[in-house]
Amino acid sequence: MFLVVYTTSQSVSVQLQFNVESISSKYSKENNVEKYITYYPHSGLHNQRLALINALVLAKALNRTLILPDINIGKAVAWNAAPRFEKKMSICPIEKTARDCKGFRKYVPLPAEAIFDLSAARSNGVRMIHRTSMSQTYFEDVWDAAGDDIYRVNDLIRLSYRIFDSRENKDIMYNFTQRIDMQDLATRQERFIVFGSLHYTNRLALSDPQLIWFQHHLQQEVSISHPVVIQQALRIISRLGGPNNFVGVHLRQGDGFFKSLMVETIASVRLALEQDDLSYLQTDQMPIPTTRSLTETEKDTIERLQNIKDTNHLLNQCLGINHPDNHPRLRLIYMATDTPRPRIALRDLHTEFPCIFTLSDFPEVIQDTLSAKPMETGNEMIDGEYARVGKGINSLLIPMVEAEIASHASAFIGTRRSTFSSYIMHRYNKFQTMYATLLS
Repeated sequence: MFLVVYTTSQSVSVQLQFNVESISSKYSKENNVEKYITYYPHSGLHNQRLALINALVLAKALNRTLILPDINIGKAVAWNAAPRFEKKMSICPIEKTARDCKGFRKYVPLPAEAIFDLSAARSNGVRMIHRTSMSQTYFEDVWDAAGDDIYRVNDLIRLSYRIFDSRENKDIMYNFTQRIDMQDLATRQERFIVFGSLHYTNRLALSDPQLIWFQHHLQQEVSISHPVVIQQALRIISRLGGPNNFVGVHLRQGDGFFKSLMVETIASVRLALEQDDLSYLQTDQMPIPTTRSLTETEKDTIERLQNIKDTNHLLNQCLGINHPDNHPRLRLIYMATDTPRPRIALRDLHTEFPCIFTLSDFPEVIQDTLSAKPMETGNEMIDGEYARVGKGINSLLIPMVEAEIASHASAFIGTRRSTFSSYIMHRYNKFQTMYATLLS
């Protein structure tokens, strides 16, 4: 059951319940002996989410219990070849200044369910337990497991193996170098199958309609569920006039690959925002720049908005004129971005579209997020973790708040190749389905 509550000028309470038939595993347990899979997460939060979803699909398909490793919500930890990475994960979260642990200085682990809602997986029969330690002796210490109890699927190179759901599946390998079939994994008698990386969108090659549906279902349902994130995001959504009342944008340009494409990314976002019709965003079609000219009244309105310095007053003015038939330059837009001081760094974009707002325009929400005390969920394990970390993780919740806001837009424009944008798009698609149901 999903409950969304918005407090706006009109209080709206929405409650939708989805009943989904549970899908069965392709492989049954033999001799009622519980068997397990686990893996080693790496990279940024949304890359870890991709790996988590792949692990949930594998657990379902193989009828094994998934041992959930912690999710790192701090600075991304880079991939390493399996034997080395297993050793680093054993040492570095505890001894962050140890040799070979430089990348772990800002590593912040939390149980997966303290960040992501995994109820969709549980309701479809996936069994899960949380891994209590990343120690190399974990299986021996916790499970009294000997070496022959463990089958390791090591990734010695970044794109080592692609996992196929049947031998009849003839999908291409992309850039992966080794094919693994689930039938072979299903015959393994070891109690534990330990994967290295499960990251990458194409890691699983699925042809079974049930597994394809399940993966898609998880992509929409495995979402950030931290209560502070939801609470603060809803405040800004309310300030923007409620869900479906604004266009969402994600503009990433702060680091690495995305920094090198900064000019191209801004140009792509601008081109998308200039379109009269944003429905093409759900297709692979290239946009055609709008040909509609501004009326004299629209020109005057844009000039008036450009001269407003107070962002609260500007937002009120933008809300007052907001309408679906407005010229694209007069759209109400929320932009999630890692750009520092966006009103200065992205001055040209703000000038062209004066009703663009970013999180920096809501300083009270930023401050309240940073100072928020842990909120109880009713789950003893999760509440215990929230109490343990206290406010120490609050600064790391800021990007999550941004993602949740952009997900509730009437249209969404993302950054190419960004898993953060992909996450927002999946979340956006879920909410669009919900809103369509409400309006039908």
